[in-house]
Amino acid sequence: MQTKVSFANSGLREYCTKYLKRMRPHVSSVVVVYDSAVPEYLLGQATAGVIDSGCNMKLIKASRGEKNKTIENAVQLATKLLNAKVDRNSLVFAVGGGVTSDVAGFAASLTLRGVRWACLPTTLLSMVDASIGGKTGVNALGAKNMIGTFHFPEFVHTDFRWLKSLPDREFRSGLGELQKTALLAGGKLWRLCLEANPIQLRKSTPTLHELVQIAAKYKVKVVSSDPKETKTRQILNFGHTFGHPLESASNGKLSHGEAVSFGIRCAINHSVEQQLCSAKLAADNLKLSRSMGLDTGIKMKMPTASELRRLLGHDKKSKDGKLTLILIEKAGRPLVREGYWVNDVAKIIIANQ
Repeated sequence: MQTKVSFANSGLREYCTKYLKRMRPHVSSVVVVYDSAVPEYLLGQATAGVIDSGCNMKLIKASRGEKNKTIENAVQLATKLLNAKVDRNSLVFAVGGGVTSDVAGFAASLTLRGVRWACLPTTLLSMVDASIGGKTGVNALGAKNMIGTFHFPEFVHTDFRWLKSLPDREFRSGLGELQKTALLAGGKLWRLCLEANPIQLRKSTPTLHELVQIAAKYKVKVVSSDPKETKTRQILNFGHTFGHPLESASNGKLSHGEAVSFGIRCAINHSVEQQLCSAKLAADNLKLSRSMGLDTGIKMKMPTASELRRLLGHDKKSKDGKLTLILIEKAGRPLVREGYWVNDVAKIIIANQ
């Protein structure tokens, strides 16, 4: 992974100009793919930076929301890129949240067998997780991210000013991924998360900005050691195997981060039951969940056992019909456990509802 990751509170226009000019081969043209939730004044700064770089630019407005994360929309976007006359030296510039970066990055990977892309994440979820790591793709068969590619962005630049207009629910969604990363990383990130108060976590504050930077750098480190998820990178699925089926079944009622937070609770409680970790970790995790506003329970009817088994059966990381779970010994020490039958995982989810 050679993605440049950076953070700032200002200078968006200048940053875009600087990095576009530095790219090699030189960028022939830029197609900015943005979603409707992007604040106009910040989008204007980004596009002004593109113009200042001397690149030809075109804009494409993307459909936002998980329901639009489909193969049809990805192919439609790839076709629009072709109509925009992109070539192998062009750059697809995704400006938006996780869905926008997933679909735009995927469309870029399909177009001409791979056009370069970069990302300006505008949501907390995207800043902490979705824009980093090169996983692009769409949902299929009622399950998450079933069709996709590894296509690493040239750079990811976080400007924390995007967070000022982020709705509370999307803030919580991002906090679910921050909670995951803090447990995986342990150390300073976990300690700072536990010490932070709800206001520091739920608003765009200096404390949150520091946490985001530590979390993003941790993910970069993990991904760099295992870009194609053959071994080490598996730990980033912590909470996801349990959470994804509920997110898919909720039809939008449950955000990604809320589902992951529930999945983390499942993983920690099962780890306690298996005597892999202490009950104190479960208590500390519950405390953090409350500070983040993620302890309110599942706001949906729990899927039936048979529906859970069907959804779990679509898990793309299953091997020979069995699932791999990421459990935990303590903050900073995740454990990979293979060989769980789908039915057993469904029972764990139901037990934690």
